[in-house]
This record gives sequence, C-alpha cells and structure tokens, in this order.
Amino acid sequence: MKIHIVLGDITRIKADVIVNASGKHFGSAIGSGVDGAIFNKAGPELQKEAREVMSKQCPNGLEVGQVVITKGYNLPAKFIIHTVGPRVYCEDFNKLKDCYINSLKLAETNNCKSIAFPAISTGAYGCSIERSAEIVKEVLDNFRSNIIKKIILVLWTKEDYNVYIKNNSSEFPLTSNKKF
Repeated sequence: MKIHIVLGDITRIKADVIVNASGKHFGSAIGSGVDGAIFNKAGPELQKEAREVMSKQCPNGLEVGQVVITKGYNLPAKFIIHTVGPRVYCEDFNKLKDCYINSLKLAETNNCKSIAFPAISTGAYGCSIERSAEIVKEVLDNFRSNIIKKIILVLWTKEDYNVYIKNNSSEFPLTSNKKF
C-alpha cells in the first residue's frame, strides 16, 4: 500500500473515493471548508442524494466517527465518504481515529482501491495539524488491506503539508511534493 502526502485541492484528486469532513447534518446545511468545496464541485445531485441518505440511514444526523457513502457526481472520484470529526473543545478527540478507520473500512466494503483524506477536524473544529498528523500516522501504521492500494493525504496549506511530511515521511513508503 502506497501513501501519498500532497498539497492541493481534494476535489481535484483522482481516487476511487474521497473523504468529506462534513457536519452532523451533511447535505442539509452545506458547510464551509472541505464540505462546501465538495458539495459545490460535485453538483446539486450530491445534495439530493445526501438528503435521501440522511432520511434513510441517519435521520438524527451523523455521529462523530460515523460514515456514509454517496456517489461522486461531478468530481473525479467515484464516491464520497462523509464523516463527522470531533470538535476539540466538546468531544472526545480520540474519536478522530474512528473517522479514518471507519472511512477505510467503508472504502474496502465498496471495493475502492484508492482513497483520499483531508485533515479532518483541523479547520473550524479546532484540532491542531500536529495532533491530526499523529492520529493519521497511528491509524495507518496499524491498517492493513488487500483491497486499498493507495492512500492520499491531501493538505490545503503548505504549512500543514510540511507538518504531515515531517511527522510521517520516515515511516511510510510515500510519494510527496506533488501539487494537485
């Protein structure tokens, strides 16, 4: 399994599935950041499907660490996995691991060979990029798959990218310094 750390826009990543750092009621109130970018680029069909998924699978909203999957629509990805990360001041931050682990498991269930992650919970939810990089490293150190062949960690800023590279480059067989 190859791990790539890239600087760029997750909505432009060519992968079987990308992960959306969504809000509890994804699709009903499109957020800013990654969530807003994904919904805007995927098109109105995503919002329609998101509402259907919410009403059938999680009518009370997604809980922290829970995941659901939709089609990718106008994105290069076939699918989007939506997950809610913890808020740093009011929820157990160890649940951030669940976001990554459950996303990987759902990607495997849907036979996805490649998956792209943003730095979940590092924007408005307040997780430091350093803590995020530590959690991702821990999850990926312990994850094994016969299905997923490529994991792409997509960072929006050069500063965040540098933290992920510093924290992960000695451990993973990775490709870095790409910009998408």
